[in-house]
Amino acid sequence: MELWIPYGETEIPIRVPDDNFYKILEPKKPAQTDTSKLIQESLNHPVNDFQLSNSVKPGTTAGIFVDPILPLRVQNQAIEILKSKLGELGVDKIRLFLRHRTSNVESRPAQLETPLNIFDPRDKTFTELGKTSQGTNVQIENELLACDLKMVLGMVTPHFASGFAGGPDIVLPGSSSLETIAKNRSLMIKGIPGPGDIKENLVLSDELEACKMAGTFYSLSFIPDGSEGIDSVFSGELEAVFRETVARYLQIHSPKVDRKSDVVVVAAGKILGMDLYHGVRVLSNAFGAVKKEGTIILVAECSKGIGNQEFLEYSRRFSEKKDLVTEMSHRFKLGSHVSLFLQEALEKHRIQLVSVLPDLYSRDSFKLKPSRTASSAIQQSIRVEGKEAKILIVTRGDLMIPIVQTS
Repeated sequence: MELWIPYGETEIPIRVPDDNFYKILEPKKPAQTDTSKLIQESLNHPVNDFQLSNSVKPGTTAGIFVDPILPLRVQNQAIEILKSKLGELGVDKIRLFLRHRTSNVESRPAQLETPLNIFDPRDKTFTELGKTSQGTNVQIENELLACDLKMVLGMVTPHFASGFAGGPDIVLPGSSSLETIAKNRSLMIKGIPGPGDIKENLVLSDELEACKMAGTFYSLSFIPDGSEGIDSVFSGELEAVFRETVARYLQIHSPKVDRKSDVVVVAAGKILGMDLYHGVRVLSNAFGAVKKEGTIILVAECSKGIGNQEFLEYSRRFSEKKDLVTEMSHRFKLGSHVSLFLQEALEKHRIQLVSVLPDLYSRDSFKLKPSRTASSAIQQSIRVEGKEAKILIVTRGDLMIPIVQTS
């Protein structure tokens, strides 16, 4: 059987023997939706009836923080609709904010008259608000804090550290200082949560606490449909919207399987799959669908290379997890948390990597088993797992969180 799966900007074939093939999981074919209409309906019917009109008055300064992961087309539509809505409510001063990112994400909204303010977490433009119960010193960008109405535009997607991105993470790390981000991410030393877990997640609870310290945020949150479009839009108070959006996300992007597989193939997608630093994060989405000590085949082109120097450095220096944890406890650096996540994954599963990276990096620096093609990775996995091995393929490993149906 030959199938095609995403790989960077294109697709590659993957051949699976018929006797080994279990199932292929793909996003459902999206319904034709009008994103502008979804935005308008969401603003008219916010979660818990948290109306935008109750948060503003004439003369209010509104600050809109845009998550750059949101597609540019959607950013522009949402900003124009919000500007019109706020104008009707008497708000004539609107500021747009964006986080400077080092990842491979389109970020700058196009063709907007409103000037764009770009944060850099390394700058000295933050106000200290105190510490969370986990000891995170919360420092939020001055100009955003100064706005009477603080709004965030985000897209909810799975995240290896906080369970889901697109909620409180738009504030922390989105508008926070490097010191605040590092302390928050260092909480992963205490334990890495399961895929999509937002109940027992220290990183997420710390983010939510920081948001409350920074004041009330009005959120406009989007769910991708898996085909470059938008499935749903929610609006209202940030935490309530985040929880509602996650619930909806799991309804549409968490398919049920009736067994754990010996081998799970996950494609990292166009954005996360551009470098290894982001690509390995999609491994967490496969944990619920693969047997203990089974094989995960990560298909990530990595056309941009490793993606983070600290990730490479820590992976090279510390081959034992206990030594890495000791170092992180004393001298934490951003990037080391992804190395820790990868080491935990390698303790539980065999991981193969299909990419353009030299074997020197994937095998010697990160302890991954390299393959040049997805089909050769399949053959290797069958040799290891046995000729009866069952193989699950997840074409959008960056979006989908398959789980075993319990009944």
